[in-house]
Amino acid sequence: MKKLTAICVGLLATMLAFSSGFQVNEHNAQGAAMGNAYVASVDNASAMFYNPGALAFVQGIDVNFSSVVFYPTSSWTSLDGTQTTDQKTKINVLPAVYLSYQLNDRVVVGISEFTQYGLETDWPTQWPGSQIADRTKIKTFNVAPTIAFKVTDNFSVGFQANWVGADVLIQKTINFIDQTAWVDMAGDGSGWGESAGFLWKVNRKINVGGFWRSGVDISFDGEVDFTNVPTPFLPVLYDGKISAGVKLPQTWGLDVAYQLNDKWLVEVGFMNTEWSSYDRLTVFRKDTGGVLSSIPKNWTNVTMYKVGVKYDFSDKLTLRGGYIYDEAGNPDNTLDPSLPDNNRNDFSAGFDWKFKNFTLSTFAMYVRFNDRTTTTMMENFNGSYSTSALLVGASLDYRF
Repeated sequence: MKKLTAICVGLLATMLAFSSGFQVNEHNAQGAAMGNAYVASVDNASAMFYNPGALAFVQGIDVNFSSVVFYPTSSWTSLDGTQTTDQKTKINVLPAVYLSYQLNDRVVVGISEFTQYGLETDWPTQWPGSQIADRTKIKTFNVAPTIAFKVTDNFSVGFQANWVGADVLIQKTINFIDQTAWVDMAGDGSGWGESAGFLWKVNRKINVGGFWRSGVDISFDGEVDFTNVPTPFLPVLYDGKISAGVKLPQTWGLDVAYQLNDKWLVEVGFMNTEWSSYDRLTVFRKDTGGVLSSIPKNWTNVTMYKVGVKYDFSDKLTLRGGYIYDEAGNPDNTLDPSLPDNNRNDFSAGFDWKFKNFTLSTFAMYVRFNDRTTTTMMENFNGSYSTSALLVGASLDYRF
């Protein structure tokens, strides 16, 4: 009975582990095409995501619609090589909308909506790891009002409130000697954070931009439903309401953009994500208020390194390219198929086409995760993961 209680608690706990793991930073086609090295050169309303301080230099009224299609693939292989399972094909669509308005020569205001966590992993029914993860789905949406000021003609700052809502769905199994039980969990929650940024136009060739995005405490309320549970275990594995809390990590970064000549711009930068805030996860049953579990996670802070280039081919056509090296924060003993993460290399390219007051931008990005093997997982589901992803997207910007 104690063992099954622990299994059940572990299932509940991973509901929130997923929500903090799949961070997506591609929220505008121009920035994504440059490997997200866009903090110091962003010149449209999507500055509300990349660098709120840069919004102060966006003139007039700017409306920007963006959408990214995320297509991941992943496979698991047992340590002895005798079993291999491919994840089901899932296409994830992440939209974003930005609207800014220049009040005067010094002040710009705006509001944006983007989806920073919006992915899904779906493994075949009753595969070898179904007790760890069958289907895991998270969708968050951020609403972020922003105000930016030009302190001088060359230096600006921006400030942003950030409301985050989240929905989660988890489906798993529990295997008994003579039958299999199904577990469905669903929950939602919300929290508030804040962001700030600056842009310093050092001279005609060099821009320096930085941003800070606070951590967000999200309180989740949800329900767990069990199906086909053997009668002796119903007092433990029963339907009911649950609650938990998780802190999405604080992030901050710095970029430098250099205008080589009239045609070429190069930007380099980094972003630090403080995953160390995700050190423990506690889950409660709401009917009793008791602690179901307090599970260590022990994630570590990580850094993303990025470089982007822009080439103005003509007045109408701009070409972009980028590269990212991105570190993973989850240790081997908490690596599981709901988040088969690892250090990764991202390669991106895209273009802009300008006509009248419109700019149409597109990009494609290939993400190659380093293969990863775990032999120390706490649930003892060890093996090797091979993961990659393809992202494509477009943005339409209208300035008036």
